[in-house]
Amino acid sequence: MLRAIIIDDELMGINTLKILLEKNTQDIKIVATTTEPEKRISLINDYKPEIVFLDISMPKMTGFELLEKVDYKDFKLVFTTAYQQHAIKAIKNGAYDYLLKPIDMDELKQCVDKIMEEFGKVKIIQKFTPTNIIELSVKDGIIFIKPQDVVRLEASGSYTIFHLINNIKHIASKNLKESESLLDSSVFYRCHQSHIINLHKVVKMVSTNGLFAQMTDGSMPEIGRKNKELFLEKLKNI
Repeated sequence: MLRAIIIDDELMGINTLKILLEKNTQDIKIVATTTEPEKRISLINDYKPEIVFLDISMPKMTGFELLEKVDYKDFKLVFTTAYQQHAIKAIKNGAYDYLLKPIDMDELKQCVDKIMEEFGKVKIIQKFTPTNIIELSVKDGIIFIKPQDVVRLEASGSYTIFHLINNIKHIASKNLKESESLLDSSVFYRCHQSHIINLHKVVKMVSTNGLFAQMTDGSMPEIGRKNKELFLEKLKNI
């Protein structure tokens, strides 16, 4: 069992995260929590946890300032914050993951599963590697798609439209969030609530009358304003 500490300036934030963790995993034990600035550093140094869930925007000492002062640093750092603009700085500060408040249960579970896998506590089957196949249930049966053939995904109510190379389209009987779980997050990015794009298929970013990603098929799915920095960062690392 991995030991974790939760640091947040709001008790509600701590309690919410504790409940989500209790519902989604039996492999993490919360050994300490605090809202008090003077206890934050000592808790990490004394407990030496495997995981630290750390809020960024806190009075008296931000999450970034805390990291500069702790002696013990051998833990998986998961930032929690309500502000998307901190994403790039969080990554540069060695964050293992980054969760936006209000924390989504599925995103938290994915984060925990990745951590548990690295510690060897559970065995997780990868959704796919570049040579694997995506299996989709469609209206008239099941189809099999190579990930590298997917240009983008588009939400359509409770369904998802898979846009492939050569202007081929398939409508899958999954919503966009369910479809996203089939994809490699290092290659596919949800740039908007209605769009997921294959970063390998991006031609350029267009900033005329909004923000858009021009894709190899000529389409231009919208990029949410709050996603711009993370989108550019992912493109650099692709």
